[in-house]
Amino acid sequence: MKKVAVGLMLSLAGQVLAGTYYVATTGSDSAAGTIGAPFATLQKSANVMGAGDTCYIRGGNYHEAVVISGLNGSAGAPITFTAYTNEVVTINGSQPLTALGSAGWTLHSGNIYKTTLSSEIWQLYVDGELMIPARWPNGNFDDGSIWDRQNKWARGDEAASANGTLVDEPHTYSDLAASGLNMTGAMAILNVGSWKTWTRVVNSHSAGSGTFSYSSASSYKTVWHHYFLEGKLNLLDVEKEWFYDTGSKTLYLRVPGGGTPTGDIRGKTQTYAFNISNSSYVTLKGLNFFGTTFKFYNSENMTVENCDLLYPSCSKRMLGSMAAPEGTKITQPNKSNASNCTVKDCSFSFAESYAIYTDGDGNRIENSYFGNIDWVVSELPYLQAGIYMRGPNSVFSRNTVDTAGASELMEVGTTPLVEYCEFINYGLMQNDGAAIQYTIGAQPGSMTRYNWFHDAIKYGSRFDAPVGSPSGGSNGTMHHNVGWNNPAALMFKGTDHKCYNNTAFDTSNNGIIILDGDAGSNVGTITRNNAANKLSGHRSTFATIPGTHDHNWNGYVTSLDIRTQLRDPDLLDFRPKAGSDIIDAGVVVSGITDGYGGAEPDIGAYEYGASSYWIPGRKQAGASGPVPPDNASGVKTDADLMWREGYQATSHHVYFGT
Repeated sequence: MKKVAVGLMLSLAGQVLAGTYYVATTGSDSAAGTIGAPFATLQKSANVMGAGDTCYIRGGNYHEAVVISGLNGSAGAPITFTAYTNEVVTINGSQPLTALGSAGWTLHSGNIYKTTLSSEIWQLYVDGELMIPARWPNGNFDDGSIWDRQNKWARGDEAASANGTLVDEPHTYSDLAASGLNMTGAMAILNVGSWKTWTRVVNSHSAGSGTFSYSSASSYKTVWHHYFLEGKLNLLDVEKEWFYDTGSKTLYLRVPGGGTPTGDIRGKTQTYAFNISNSSYVTLKGLNFFGTTFKFYNSENMTVENCDLLYPSCSKRMLGSMAAPEGTKITQPNKSNASNCTVKDCSFSFAESYAIYTDGDGNRIENSYFGNIDWVVSELPYLQAGIYMRGPNSVFSRNTVDTAGASELMEVGTTPLVEYCEFINYGLMQNDGAAIQYTIGAQPGSMTRYNWFHDAIKYGSRFDAPVGSPSGGSNGTMHHNVGWNNPAALMFKGTDHKCYNNTAFDTSNNGIIILDGDAGSNVGTITRNNAANKLSGHRSTFATIPGTHDHNWNGYVTSLDIRTQLRDPDLLDFRPKAGSDIIDAGVVVSGITDGYGGAEPDIGAYEYGASSYWIPGRKQAGASGPVPPDNASGVKTDADLMWREGYQATSHHVYFGT
């Protein structure tokens, strides 16, 4: 009996006895933290949790800024904050105006109403919809004008302007002199650095003048100047605009539909709901974030799963700050340190800043959605990006990005992997750039595969280097990518790169560019098994491809359209059609064309007769991304029904009706 007892004690000593805690909006921090007597705050639960513990959060809204340091789980015993089963939990960074001192609205003038607050706010929502800071020229989400830099921003006359002085160039939608407004003291958002944008105060301007002065920008180019102005009450002239006067703490608003503001009106009062440092193996799961986000600092093996973030981050320009906006962050003091943090099955929507910033070794972002990311793109770090994965060995897999502002959508560190992602409508608010912008240092060992880049004004993926650079990066690989309806699908600068089995069509420049005459001239680069209407050693005209190039289908050579070789590219079926010239016309590339059917690999991103069809992008709870698309017209009678599998699905049911 003694031996049995001792054995049992030793067994228990080697285990972590996990605890379970509960938090509810009706709870009390002096309670026991049980399901029957829950805590009131997440902070209280965090203060008592240890390895293996779980905090179940009951449904409701929580306005908290939880600060955690030194909370450590383990691989087998993580610490988890999660929504209680089937209950909706919203971590809310905003507060109703009544909680911020508002005693009601009074008419200011016209259709503009005002109220006085006791606390500062830097973003405003009416019935869950984001209001726009008063600006000139106007821009909003309803008609997409907030994304239309080319037409709906004001323009600068590059020849007449200088760094510190902007001379307006009137066009159809804006004329500074004709506006009759005095802009002195306004915030100027200045895209005068091509792929960089800066915020500066208008130092001097007179009504009726088309010229204003500002403190010089940190970098300045003499091309492609665009700007807009905000931060003054006299710019508030349309519905859904607002202004906050920091001196008098007065909020001004013109609501949708006009009249006295009603409904659920809330102001953003915090940046981070979870600010976690010096911790490990902590998981946030199944939570909604509204007007707030999370930050991990010097922490390893952290996980954020199945969380939806709406309006997660923004600048504080409304408060007069020109600093870089604070957004979602996973950072290490030294980005080469291990981090191994994972963000999966999440969504980031309407961030007026970068969507996420990570550094550290081995971070992953997978099966997530990024939509409407940064319509301003000002004062961001480094080359100014929408998604940062700056540490080594990062993985960006199975994600969808739809509508983003930064010309450099993704900035990556060394030896990154980007795979099975769909990139749509990016690079809207700045000049130059690409969805994935590989700098010289990021190119060696990089892998870009099985992605779609389409319907965008910027390149898909490119290995870049400064113009005129004697040498660029080297040893990067791009294979099995598809690009269409953009300037170019892929561009290569440098040496010893690998370009295999990509497909490009309907591009305004050359579809696949293996650039000659700059940054190493692609000596040693191999271009093989690609299908493109325009494959060239030049950006826009036909030129000899440098390096080794063979077994490609090139419209410049065939004088045909690649569409003649594909099954139905208009309806997203990019497989070779029966009898096409690209079937069995490729060559074996070890590790790249494995599993091909037929006598030889096919040319292009898809294989004829393959048993499955890869569709990139975020997997949803159910099947999505059908090919042919929903409500498609002109579908061929021999079309195959294909779809993106449901997330973690083991089977699918297909129903046919009349």
